[in-house]
Amino acid sequence: MFNLAKLADLARDHTAAGRKSLIKTLTDLFVSAGDDRDEQISLLFGDIVLKVLGQLEEETRIILSKRMCREKAAPHELMVRLAQDTIAVAEPALEHSPALTSEDLVAIASTASMEHLGAIAGRVSVDEAVTSVLVDRGDAKVLSKVAENQGAEFADAAFLKLVEKARSNVSIQAALIKRPDLPEEAAQALLPFLTEELKERITALGADNTLVQLLAERAATEVAARAQKLDEAREQSNALIRDVVSKKTKIDDAVTLFARADRTAELGMLLARVSGLPPGAVSQLLFSASDKPLIILCKANGVTSDAYKDILTMRARRLRIGGLELNAAIQRYAALSEEGARRSLETLKQAGSAFGLKTEVDTASEEKRSKKNIPFASSR
Repeated sequence: MFNLAKLADLARDHTAAGRKSLIKTLTDLFVSAGDDRDEQISLLFGDIVLKVLGQLEEETRIILSKRMCREKAAPHELMVRLAQDTIAVAEPALEHSPALTSEDLVAIASTASMEHLGAIAGRVSVDEAVTSVLVDRGDAKVLSKVAENQGAEFADAAFLKLVEKARSNVSIQAALIKRPDLPEEAAQALLPFLTEELKERITALGADNTLVQLLAERAATEVAARAQKLDEAREQSNALIRDVVSKKTKIDDAVTLFARADRTAELGMLLARVSGLPPGAVSQLLFSASDKPLIILCKANGVTSDAYKDILTMRARRLRIGGLELNAAIQRYAALSEEGARRSLETLKQAGSAFGLKTEVDTASEEKRSKKNIPFASSR
């Protein structure tokens, strides 16, 4: 049984030390009673403490908040007052007090400082009504903390707003990617501005994570899109080459397009088709040390000096050819007549592998000789 006379004496002592002793005695009495405390103790404690709370020094209020913050039966009004105090006093109450309701926390979060919001963001559980206020008002530190809190619940609208605020903040993004409850709409909004490092972290998460699934779907879509673009580009190139061969398009147009885009494979295919030579061999001639065969191929097929300069520029990038050497190459090209080039091309075709080329006839002959040399080839 507690001593009412002693409490009365302490209540009459208005000094700071007296108030501190009164609060300590009352708090000890309240906490030590535990679940066995009677209603009289609870009412007395709440009534007295609330009356003197405004007269207590901050140090005493901090001690009171720390000792009462985990008490389920703590007087509600007292805990609300403590939660609205300076952050040093309020922090224990805001982080831990089970006496504070969602409505209390919403009201406090709507007007309190960022430090108060940060304390609320660290509670073991934070319901949707409270997180919505935190997302509306919170700074980057508050938003990161509440996003990291796996006990915090978010409405879909709050998630979307949080993602929007995370657009330029990596710490919030890092917290969001770990949330298993991130809805698909918010995840889709988050993906475009994630760093490569964060995307790598996502891949380490479970396969049931929404972001993991979206990344996999996006990767598959991008691969398919790239493949489709390659197919379309290849078909466009083939169509252009066919048009050149059938004289529907000038060869200069195709040469300029391929050379300026550094599309060497397509350029080699073009010159091979119009010359009747194997593409592989012609592609090698594009960057061979001697430009004589290339000059013959281009001149014989009517490539003008202007278009040939585009080929030379492409060669210069690859072979590190200087200005003087380029001018000499241009002069060599201008010096050869188309008629002379056509005669040389026929000689080139006949020489075949002697010029580093293998025509289709050469290839067929080699295959025929190879079959004859098979010792146990079966006959049909």
